Amino acid sequence: METMLIPIKGDSMIDAGIHPGDLAVVERRAAANVGDIVVAIVDDEFTLKTLAREAGQFVLQPANPAYPVIRPRGALEIFGVMVGLVRKYRH
Repeated sequence: METMLIPIKGDSMIDAGIHPGDLAVVERRAAANVGDIVVAIVDDEFTLKTLAREAGQFVLQPANPAYPVIRPRGALEIFGVMVGLVRKYRH
């Protein structure tokens, strides 16, 4: 299994403790479970969100009420599952 570090941009997952500048530790895999924090490709864009189900469809749930739930119009592809987080502390 391939593992990679992906830099976090934006604050859509701030309530899950994932901050801009953090590094998400992501295992590359095409399958995920509801409740997993995933890197997904939606409408040709990468995003990090929690995988959820709504009315039988997979959706991507942000952890910040300022952002809407992503309900893919086209394909939703799972790129990988977040398994850890690295945060740098600066002085």
